[in-house]
Amino acid sequence: MNDQSAQQDLFDPQIIPSRLAITAMRDSGYKNTAYALAELIDNAQQANATMIEVFCFQKQEFVQQRTRSRVSEIAVIDNGNGMAPRTLRMALQFGNGTRLNDRTGIGRFGMGLPNASISQARRLDVWSWQNGPDNAIHTYLDLDDIEAGTMVMVPEPSHDPLPEHWRSVSEDIGKSGTLVVWSELDLNRLTWKSAKATLSNTARLVGRIYRHFIAGGRLSIRLCAFEEGAIASDAYAVVEDPLYLIPSPTLPAPFNTTPMFREVSESFEEIEYKGVTHKVRVKYSVASQATIDQAGGNDRGRTAYGAHARGNIGVSVLRAGRELMLDQGWCIGYDPRERWWGAEVEFPPAIDELFGVTNNKQAATHFAELATVDWHELAEQGDEFRDVVRHLKDEGDPRGWLLGLADSIRRNLDELRDVIKGQAAGTRSTRRTRHDAPDDVTSATNKAWKDRSKERPIEGDEKPNTPEDLAEIKTDLTDNKEYSEADAEDIVALIKEADLKVIFLEAEFPDRYQLFSVEMKGNVTEVTFNRRHPAFDDIFGTINTVDEDMKALTREELIDRLTRAVNASKIIFAAWARYEREAGVDRAKALQKVRFDWGQIASQFLQPEDDL
Repeated sequence: MNDQSAQQDLFDPQIIPSRLAITAMRDSGYKNTAYALAELIDNAQQANATMIEVFCFQKQEFVQQRTRSRVSEIAVIDNGNGMAPRTLRMALQFGNGTRLNDRTGIGRFGMGLPNASISQARRLDVWSWQNGPDNAIHTYLDLDDIEAGTMVMVPEPSHDPLPEHWRSVSEDIGKSGTLVVWSELDLNRLTWKSAKATLSNTARLVGRIYRHFIAGGRLSIRLCAFEEGAIASDAYAVVEDPLYLIPSPTLPAPFNTTPMFREVSESFEEIEYKGVTHKVRVKYSVASQATIDQAGGNDRGRTAYGAHARGNIGVSVLRAGRELMLDQGWCIGYDPRERWWGAEVEFPPAIDELFGVTNNKQAATHFAELATVDWHELAEQGDEFRDVVRHLKDEGDPRGWLLGLADSIRRNLDELRDVIKGQAAGTRSTRRTRHDAPDDVTSATNKAWKDRSKERPIEGDEKPNTPEDLAEIKTDLTDNKEYSEADAEDIVALIKEADLKVIFLEAEFPDRYQLFSVEMKGNVTEVTFNRRHPAFDDIFGTINTVDEDMKALTREELIDRLTRAVNASKIIFAAWARYEREAGVDRAKALQKVRFDWGQIASQFLQPEDDL
């Protein structure tokens, strides 16, 4: 045979040659084995199953001169409705199924069962029954046969009673149900090689994906590992709520029985699409005060529950109650405080196209894109927000329908971040670092303040604070600056014991423009920094004492934070320079005098560097 004849024999005139298509489909993008298993759980839940069992079998293999446990077979069995022969055959076809036009549940794409299965295994067997397991029907897919060209159609399902082996391991073989078995597993495709690791990671994922089904008592998911015929592990998936409004046994006490976060709000955004108004539910939560109290004065980010929260950062996107993704694109990547808020967005399948739902139900691409897109970037000259929305809709761009939702989420997350900043109030500056002593910067500032008073006394500066003065300060701290009762009492006690004349505080101002305020309370001067000012994070946010272990930061991360603080300081002084330039000649001279006098006082305050 010549080369031309050989090439002709290799040529397949099909638009999508089956052998090549199968290879491409195997790389269809499941994030890991747990996500592939979630597809099978979707099918079972859509078939009204109340109990789903995931079995993972492993055996000992000799690998690289040592014995290791390796997964040999994975199965999912449910007590759902089961399938008739025609439905079962369609379920194993790629892109086909009975729910392709169903916009009421979590299915519809017709890719889940075969796609998820071949991404992990070379052999897929399915038994299904609607009148007892003795009347089960069975069919299969085999990649060796497909690649060899000997299997071009899904085999006609035939009567095949559910094998006794599967009946013996299941806790709930119902009158109807389905069993899916993956065999001839590709170890290089499995994310985890042992049964225990596979199921423990799957348990946490499905506990999050199906949390509302589990919490509502509508679904139980059992995960059981076997080795050499014996049970190695056996547990049920428990709720994993990234909003931390549902207690979970995976959290340490007290958050295993009480919510770790508090609900901030729940609302519905209306989206009109193709003449129908659809409601998108949005819920927000924020860490409770207990997360700080339980840390006992230490960084709450270093606690077990802080580490747990770090694994659930992002906006949870739900479709028909089932989570598609935990989208971290809405987060400030470098900020550890992002773990202390939660957000949940739930939309109906009827607007899948707007959200950009992928057929493996792992992402909502259009929604995710808006996390990093500001509407101003889409505007033409002179456009306002409503103009941008109208233009996008006219062009059929899904972002036109989602832009209002994205803008609302962004504003709400900014408010949550302000709340979280407020939880750190009282932990910086004035708070004690030693028994009955203020922190170093407060001590140094008060010494410089009193030294200055000897040269330029302030009226009433030498008078001690009366009980009435201290009561006024405490009221101001709790009522106006939202300090906790305990923090307010601590600060007032410190003022009295250390005879403080100036203290540093934090608060949320009504506006974002004042960087700080100066107020007299009794004979104490309060210097209060505005947490809503953009400079606050860049300067004071370099160290978040309630949120993280600074020792865990790398040298590069520490340098980055210090650089941000220095750069923010430079920008602040540049803003002052601009203010002088805009003031006009006469007023600028007065401001220059203010700048000189202020600099002189700053020089005196900073002089005793050893006190810092």
